[in-house]
Amino acid sequence: MATDFGEKEREFIDGLKENTGRDLGEWMQAISEAGLGHRNDIIDWLRHKGLMFSKASWLERIHHNGGKPIYAGVPKEAAPRRPALRRRETPIAPLAPAQSPEPPQRAPAPAPAPPAPPAVPSAGGDVDALLAKAKAYRPLAQHVLAKIKSVNPAAQVSARESAVAIGGPSPFAVLGITAKELRLHLALGEHPFDEFVKKGQAGGGLGKGEALSHMLVLTDARQIDARFIDLITLAAARAGG
Repeated sequence: MATDFGEKEREFIDGLKENTGRDLGEWMQAISEAGLGHRNDIIDWLRHKGLMFSKASWLERIHHNGGKPIYAGVPKEAAPRRPALRRRETPIAPLAPAQSPEPPQRAPAPAPAPPAPPAVPSAGGDVDALLAKAKAYRPLAQHVLAKIKSVNPAAQVSARESAVAIGGPSPFAVLGITAKELRLHLALGEHPFDEFVKKGQAGGGLGKGEALSHMLVLTDARQIDARFIDLITLAAARAGG
């Protein structure tokens, strides 16, 4: 917006009498009577009369102009024209050369499914519920039963209070189920004892007063090896199962 200095000057002059006690003519006469030759001296003298620097400077300029208003008859300043904004042109990217559509690629054939694990022998829901009590050892218990069935597929499997009996009518193996370990009781007759093949304990799923001759404490699938298979084969043969 343009500044109308002529209007500001008129407002300044019109308010001199009310604001300072003297009109423009009286101030011009007082400045002349002061006899000050330097312009800065005039401004300082006016400031000592109580005028602000801007008003003292304006009076000094009018006095220097022969006592006539500086902007009298000067037209209002025109506001500078704002240059028109040029629209930025976005360069157009060259079109990519047309490409022939590629033939659809065939999806790779799915990988063959891994072989299913061996079926877990079960004589019904009672055996499954009993195996669930093994908790972390349940996979090992399933593996043990699967190996026993591989040696003697015709062996009957039945659930007891805390064990799974294999073979019948007299079982040749009883798998005791706990969450801490598995105990496989076997009827091995006079087979010697060692660190792996221990002496059987009373109970073993057969009753408090009954026991099979030997016992294996199982906690690792690596114990189900060739020797384990030989012991199962011996127990099944002795029981005629």
